[in-house]
Amino acid sequence: MRRLATGIAAVVSLSLLWSGPAPAATAKNPPPPASLASTSIDAHLGYMPQRTCSPTAKPGTTALLKALIKTWGGSSSGISRQCGVGATSEHKEGRALDWRMDMKSASQRARVKQATDWLTANNGEVAYRLGVMYIMWNQRIWSLYYRELGWRKLADRGSYTANHKNHVHISLSWDGAMKQTSWWTGAPVTDPLNSRCGVNGARACLPTIARTSTAWPYQETVVPESFLPAPWTTPGIGGGPQVGRTLTAVPGTWVPAGASLAYQWTADGSDIPGATAQTWVVGPEAVGRTIRVRVTATTPAGSTTKTTDGTTDVVRARFATAPRPKIVGTVATDQVVTADPGAWAPEPGSLSYRWRRDGDAIKGATSQTYLITPADTGDRLTVTVTARRDGFYTNSETSAAQTVAKAEFGTVPVPVVSGDFVAGATLTADPGAWEPAPSGTAYAWFANGSKLTGATRATLVLTAAHVGKTLQVRVKAARPGYRTTYVRSAGVVVAPAE
Repeated sequence: MRRLATGIAAVVSLSLLWSGPAPAATAKNPPPPASLASTSIDAHLGYMPQRTCSPTAKPGTTALLKALIKTWGGSSSGISRQCGVGATSEHKEGRALDWRMDMKSASQRARVKQATDWLTANNGEVAYRLGVMYIMWNQRIWSLYYRELGWRKLADRGSYTANHKNHVHISLSWDGAMKQTSWWTGAPVTDPLNSRCGVNGARACLPTIARTSTAWPYQETVVPESFLPAPWTTPGIGGGPQVGRTLTAVPGTWVPAGASLAYQWTADGSDIPGATAQTWVVGPEAVGRTIRVRVTATTPAGSTTKTTDGTTDVVRARFATAPRPKIVGTVATDQVVTADPGAWAPEPGSLSYRWRRDGDAIKGATSQTYLITPADTGDRLTVTVTARRDGFYTNSETSAAQTVAKAEFGTVPVPVVSGDFVAGATLTADPGAWEPAPSGTAYAWFANGSKLTGATRATLVLTAAHVGKTLQVRVKAARPGYRTTYVRSAGVVVAPAE
């Protein structure tokens, strides 16, 4: 599907461009039908592009645009487009509306979100009941027939308007455009029109029934998780074209009774080996390719083959579970920490790691484990885990940051003082075997708990002033990235010289 990149200015607007005041952000939804013939969901053909040209605005398109404006404000940017303007567009059949809202306005963005949430809730229940095919807004698209893919980013079309940033575009099926869906008639569609009702042999148009102020009963209708198109005169494909998802061929109403069916799935026109069942699981080799399926119906009278329209290009899958990694271990200098990637689903083909200090990549730190260095001390450490799998978008997740603490010495020995403890002798302090070894040590001597001035060496010459006092030495150990540590020796009493 390709949409007109420019040319909104060429829209032939309705004779009346509706507008209304901006309702409050708590606006109610448009009033639903007073009753439903059943809670069944409407049959839908999926994407049915413009094939003719009858640009007169159709009643369902007009009614939906008025309901959007009345409920959420904004104005009309028109419905109809001249037949000779641009490429394929449902505007040329009166089946598309442009609701003027601007994404630069926070209020208008909020109101558009309310409207699109209303349309897409419960697997797109209201979209089914209105006959919506797809919605484009703010360079994104949501398609009823690819609901599993959610809102998808559109390629840049070159301008603010062409990227649908100042209007919401909604394209409708013929049932929706002709006001023949259950939202208007109360009767769910069972046999899609794909044309105007009441003309050229098509069934008569059903009347619009009364509205009610009662809230729409979401969740009472079971809407399938995956879209399956209603049978039609050509085969169709159900399911989103994404790696890992299952696509289903719907043969259609053209198949003769009692015919045997054969299938062949293709990618960009080439047969996919072994893909000959009614269903096919999209493989990674199909990324970026357009998928079709040929359906052959065979009876004793002969065979007929028809081919589906193509899907949009197959997109990569996303990991269903992408956990935030954790740093396991003591986050301190000289400690080895490990990145715990968590349980990804599905299992990645590969995981890679990148450790960062204050957000900057640490050179060479690309293993699952990391030895914290003194340069990291006091900084915030993170690890980013990147998961890869064939046919999947590469995904990276980053751990919470942890501040690298200063380490503690593993072994802190008590210093030992040796020598004769008498006046005139020299005492020597042995700091012992520290683990790890300090990069520097400093000494301070104390007498009866008071620091001796100038006594800052490993040795101390005893004098008469020391006699009778208890002496101790304090060792100060330092190392980059480690907490500075102080430890004192046992006390020794100095005796007078003989």
